[in-house]
Amino acid sequence: MYLPPYLASQLAKERQREMVAQAQRQRRGRQLAALAAASRRAERAERRKRQALRAVRQLGAELVR
Repeated sequence: MYLPPYLASQLAKERQREMVAQAQRQRRGRQLAALAAASRRAERAERRKRQALRAVRQLGAELVR
């Protein structure tokens, strides 16, 4: 299929813009997934810390008895 040079370059530029936009969307998706995973890890660590503090308090209460 023949395209005049001007139209061919316009099509190529449009394809490139679409590819860049898709790459940006994918990058944002990966960043969002990484942030969500980090958030879950932080929440899990906070729960473990609270559980450990509760266990220490219980052990301390048992020693006082």
